[in-house]
Amino acid sequence: MSATTIAQKGMEAFEKGDNATAISLLDKAIESSNSPMWLLVRSKAHQKAKNLEEALHDAELAYHVAAERGSGTSRSHMIQAQYRRAVIYYQLGRFADADCCAKWSMLLAEGRPAREDDGVEKRVDSEGNYTVTYDEYLADKENQPKPKTSDGNAFAAAEKEPNATAWNMAFSWRSQALGRLKNLPKDHPAWKVNVTKIPPKPEQKKAKSPEPAELTSEDEVQKQKPPKKEAPAPGSVPDEKMKLRIDFYQTNQTVTVSLFVKDLQKDDLKVDFGKHQVRISPIPREAASYVKPGDREATSTLILAGEIDPSASKWSASPRKIELVLQKATPGIKWGLWGEEKIGSAEFDDQQPVTTTSSSAASTAKPAAPSAPTPAKVPAYPTSSKSGPKNWDSLPVDDDKEEGQDINGFFKSLYKGSTPEQQRAMMKSFLESNGTTLSTNWDEVKDKVVPTVPPEGVEPKPWNG
Repeated sequence: MSATTIAQKGMEAFEKGDNATAISLLDKAIESSNSPMWLLVRSKAHQKAKNLEEALHDAELAYHVAAERGSGTSRSHMIQAQYRRAVIYYQLGRFADADCCAKWSMLLAEGRPAREDDGVEKRVDSEGNYTVTYDEYLADKENQPKPKTSDGNAFAAAEKEPNATAWNMAFSWRSQALGRLKNLPKDHPAWKVNVTKIPPKPEQKKAKSPEPAELTSEDEVQKQKPPKKEAPAPGSVPDEKMKLRIDFYQTNQTVTVSLFVKDLQKDDLKVDFGKHQVRISPIPREAASYVKPGDREATSTLILAGEIDPSASKWSASPRKIELVLQKATPGIKWGLWGEEKIGSAEFDDQQPVTTTSSSAASTAKPAAPSAPTPAKVPAYPTSSKSGPKNWDSLPVDDDKEEGQDINGFFKSLYKGSTPEQQRAMMKSFLESNGTTLSTNWDEVKDKVVPTVPPEGVEPKPWNG
């Protein structure tokens, strides 16, 4: 987890009032980066937790880090740092110091130079007591918020300034600090000024590492290791959560089903084809990391929506995908769905399944031509091509090409024989529609985003694999 993410969680914890968690998280984040913002939030968390010395340390360090960075937000962070000093000194009972810091916060908010020798801390008498009084504060009309204007807006002039809110907050805090001094005797320590405009830069505090526990025997002398993330227990993950993401498309002859996995061992994979089912094993599953070859969870049985020719069906695999090319038993019949996945091994409801252990065809012998009547001629599909309608099924497909490449070869052949304008239309429509639309009419697609149009009964879902 990055320092920024940890810091964000720490600031969220502070907003919820969980100061202990906020401090712990910000400690980790600040080990990587001294962000003035993170330091200021940690200062407030320490203050709320009554850790006033730590709160003051963070406020003063934030002031120096902001001044050294010199970024666009540096002045704002320096204003906040002086204000935090004022609040903390007030809680420490050092009211003269609190008023000085509040005044410096106001001057910075007004745009005055950070290193200006304004003499605020020098307003002391011969005994070292602060000479600024509550009455003087009230009488200083030039440095007070403007009264309401004719339209009823309070502090209208000040609110136009970029740091007006910070100025008003510091001004109000001066009222509290000087109001407390007014009721204290002159020999009270709270009248003493012990601060400087630019505080000494404190050292970066490092998070304390826990002391190692005492070891009582040689068996206990082992390095403490972080606890390992426990894998789910066998059978504890619902089947629905273990199912794979599956996509499919079809032609008149085949249904191509893609199962998306991770870290698949192709050499170990076994695929059994039946007329209505396909059994695949072993399948690694992220949702159940305990899965091993032979476990029920390592097997998927695909219940198909139509009948296939097992001996003519093929499969191929990569570390992230299993692709099945299922030969339709009856070419020309459109499947509304590919089927559904069942976790585990299901009994085949037809003849002995055809088993393959490689991505070659399940059988090298071609089945005899069926004696059934030849299906009626499939009509040409409509197209937006300027060259008129095409009968996609009449285009030649080289069955002798490397297995798993028949569809790719089909599109390569189509793309190669198209004009540059048609190729541009094909690329745009195919990519924007997530492979569900292929147009060769550039005029039709050039000025719009081609939508995803999945097959009937299929709902498109994003995959974050």
